[in-house]
Amino acid sequence: MLPASTSSSSPAANLLGTINSLVQDTQVDVTRLIYMLYQDVEQQINRADLKAQLTLSTSALLMAMIVKMGPGLRLQDWAGMQIFEQIVLVFYALFLVSMSFAFGCGIAAAFPRAVKKTSDSNLHPNLYFSGQIIQMNGDEYADLFCKQSNDGVKRSVLGQIHSKCIVLEAKLHNVRKGMFGLVLSLIFWIAARLVLLMGNGFHA
Repeated sequence: MLPASTSSSSPAANLLGTINSLVQDTQVDVTRLIYMLYQDVEQQINRADLKAQLTLSTSALLMAMIVKMGPGLRLQDWAGMQIFEQIVLVFYALFLVSMSFAFGCGIAAAFPRAVKKTSDSNLHPNLYFSGQIIQMNGDEYADLFCKQSNDGVKRSVLGQIHSKCIVLEAKLHNVRKGMFGLVLSLIFWIAARLVLLMGNGFHA
């Protein structure tokens, strides 16, 4: 008599398939995929916040260093300024503008962006969004959560993932602009100091 088949018929085994199963024929654990996507978006938001903090910290340190170094110009005698000193002033002005732009973008990226509330959000609240959770008392929230269908839970989580992606893209957009402004600031500052150095050397 042949031995009984040892193949498992559990749901987990059906999801994994066999070693000869094609990927396109293998069932997907949707719950695990949603969880992985949610965690990935959360981690990217945390990294965007860290980049925003680095932009703000670098801007503050650079401003403090520049203030300590001084402009290197005779600001009391505006009429007697040389051409190279006027050029340096232009670079300083551009530096201040780009530095303010970088600082503003860093602040904008650090603060979360609120997602617009849809007209039917009160009829169908997102039970995973803190802004709507706090509008309900504990018992009401627990009752609504327990009465959800499996499809309702998935839709709520996916809706929250979509909202978090909007926040993430807003943060990354501001981080990229802030980094660009910071690089421009460094370029303008270096250019100003080089013109100042060469001008003072030429008129020495």
